[in-house]
Amino acid sequence: MISGRSDWCISRQRTWGVPIPVFYHVDTQEPLITEKTIEHIKGIVSEKGSDAWWYMPTEELLPEKYRDKASEYRKGTDTMDVWFDSGSSWAAVSAKRDGLNFPADVYLEGSDQHRGWFQSSLLTSIATTGKAPYSSVITHGFVLDEEGFKMSKSVGNVVDPEKVIVGGKNSKVCCYRNLCYFLVLRSEICLNLVQEEPPYGADVLRLWVSSVDYTGDVLIGSQILRQMSDMYRKLRGTMRFLLANLHDWKPENSVPYSDLPKIDQYALFQLENVVASMKDGYDNYQFYKIYQTLQRFAIVGLSNFYFDVAKDRLYVGGRVSYTRKSCQTVLAAHLLYLVRAIAPIMPHLAEDIWQNLPFQHTLEDGSVAKFAFDLKWPDKNEEWRSVQKDDVDFLGVILELRSEVNKILESARTGKLIGASLDAKVYLHAENPDTVSKLKELASATNDADALHRLFITSQVEILPSLSEETKLGVSYAGKFSDPRTGEIWIGATRADGVKCERCWVYTKDVGSFLDHPTLCSRCHGVIDLQPQASPATAAAAVA
Repeated sequence: MISGRSDWCISRQRTWGVPIPVFYHVDTQEPLITEKTIEHIKGIVSEKGSDAWWYMPTEELLPEKYRDKASEYRKGTDTMDVWFDSGSSWAAVSAKRDGLNFPADVYLEGSDQHRGWFQSSLLTSIATTGKAPYSSVITHGFVLDEEGFKMSKSVGNVVDPEKVIVGGKNSKVCCYRNLCYFLVLRSEICLNLVQEEPPYGADVLRLWVSSVDYTGDVLIGSQILRQMSDMYRKLRGTMRFLLANLHDWKPENSVPYSDLPKIDQYALFQLENVVASMKDGYDNYQFYKIYQTLQRFAIVGLSNFYFDVAKDRLYVGGRVSYTRKSCQTVLAAHLLYLVRAIAPIMPHLAEDIWQNLPFQHTLEDGSVAKFAFDLKWPDKNEEWRSVQKDDVDFLGVILELRSEVNKILESARTGKLIGASLDAKVYLHAENPDTVSKLKELASATNDADALHRLFITSQVEILPSLSEETKLGVSYAGKFSDPRTGEIWIGATRADGVKCERCWVYTKDVGSFLDHPTLCSRCHGVIDLQPQASPATAAAAVA
């Protein structure tokens, strides 16, 4: 656009605007513009504003040297092109104000500014300083309503950011758009009234901004904001889970990385890659990629897998157990990483999390971080990235296999064979020798956190060396999982063996082996024995 443009005439013949400070000789029309005249007028404008050119007489606008000849000159009436005004803003702002840098990191405006502000700024800066006034340019589209139409006050489809944040009218409307009588409730009274313009807060609006690809036109409306609010609540729920399960954790309780179970090392590997991906999104101003990553990882990935399998370790294993401490070590890492990752987009949520942090976090200089924004972006952790590729690939397969196992368990639940997944025993059979070896290793893991039945949240998992027709006939619910890395894996589900432990709900054959606690399994019996006993006075007070 610059190479194709014509000469730039910066004067305009308008009755308004910033004046061009030139005097003209009344008879010859010869312009008078010198360094001294410019400096004099500059001082006047600095004190009285640019309108002084219009209301002050010529003799006062001229410097002392020319005042005796003031009658021979007239003020020019041309104004500067408005693009020259805005295009020279870098000189008055970036280059002058304390705390700002020249050139600016970013110039941000709409796509129409490639012929406007972006270009005029570049031309004025190159002409006078020899360099661009910005390091990069970001172009955005325009905000349209939910239907893709331009916003207009006359149409009534304008979305007011202030109303999004603090709320609008308190009137309530049917969330089914008054169709509930016909479609849902068959009632004359709508039970689905929602506030028409609820207060979502600034973070939800900022989250919406991060969710859209701003390089094109974007849509916003009540339905989209409700979806953003749901996403925000889910994310808040994820962070609450982390905070709640770290209530008794201290940094000195951290388990060394080399001692963590494989599943915990895999979780940190995933966290490191996710945060690196989010940093790349920030560096390239691709905020929608950060939103997508956050949605997949913090809401779907963590909640559907790691949090799910962690609950047994956190709630059942006992406060002093190794598996609980290792899990809390991983949860603390997720909390400290994610709060920094979301802070630029949702600063209020980040600070809310930090003010409820159940432990103190020490900065590099030894001071305690009082606010979320005291933190720096986390450095790369090469140790977390050191997980062997084979282990990463196989654990990824296990997650996909787990999804298939869950489908079969759901069928068994529908068929009334089981209630909860802990009522089940899962059978696996694979032909690939390498797959069989890895499955057996997980099935018999000495580290309870890595055991397959913990990952599947079932009571038992058995790896079958062979698959006979008799075995198939004895299993009512079965299916297959296939992956190029593992080959085909046959999956079957039956009722679990043994008796249900009343504390952890896992079926084992050792329930009933302990006279003092006949309804507990050996794991829960060990945990109960380790719990501190209350004094008689404390026990009496609790009963009272």
